[in-house]
Amino acid sequence: MESWFTQAVEKILETKWYTWAVLVVLVVMGLALLHAGKAKGRWNSRTLAIAAMCVAISFVLSCIRLFRMPQGGSITVVSMLPLTLFCVAFGPLQGLVAGCAYGLLQLIQDMYVIHPLQLLVDYPFAFGAMALSGFVGCLPIKDKLKLPLGVVLATIGRYIMAVISGAVFFAEYAPADQGALVYSLIYNISYLGPDALLCLVVSFLPGVQRLVSVMRTGSRS
Repeated sequence: MESWFTQAVEKILETKWYTWAVLVVLVVMGLALLHAGKAKGRWNSRTLAIAAMCVAISFVLSCIRLFRMPQGGSITVVSMLPLTLFCVAFGPLQGLVAGCAYGLLQLIQDMYVIHPLQLLVDYPFAFGAMALSGFVGCLPIKDKLKLPLGVVLATIGRYIMAVISGAVFFAEYAPADQGALVYSLIYNISYLGPDALLCLVVSFLPGVQRLVSVMRTGSRS
């Protein structure tokens, strides 16, 4: 049996040239965002370390799949929660960088590319859109509701990207009596809904909610 490393190398070697071109563009964009963030004092070594930790934990949890859909998408063990925690703690700009980085990891782990634009929508854009959860810090709501609302906003952002991808690039999977948009709406909520529900339940735990302030300030209070 081939090792996972050999399989990963084979997938990388099979990658089309335009995929590498898009990846180069994404890396340049990510570096530009990091530079802009550092120039405004938004990034420091602590923030970068926390971002890397949250992205890594989300990635590991995404490998634990409770159910896998036939045309892509999985129900995982709260894999989106660490990334959402980071977005809520540090805001949408930092969340966008972390989300795009996570999307690139997902691209390496489970690549399925039929078009350069589909690559963007399904990977960096989809997980970058989770940065919507970072806006909860601007809302006049109780602290205990910010993380759960962040989960909802993160899911909405990812869901919108998934629906666009399904309706535009995977329309051939839609039944003859059902439009591509309707099919994409139903298909993507069938796995993102349960995935979000698991994250939402865990987000109400007091210990998990305190992580937002711990990550932001380093204080447990």
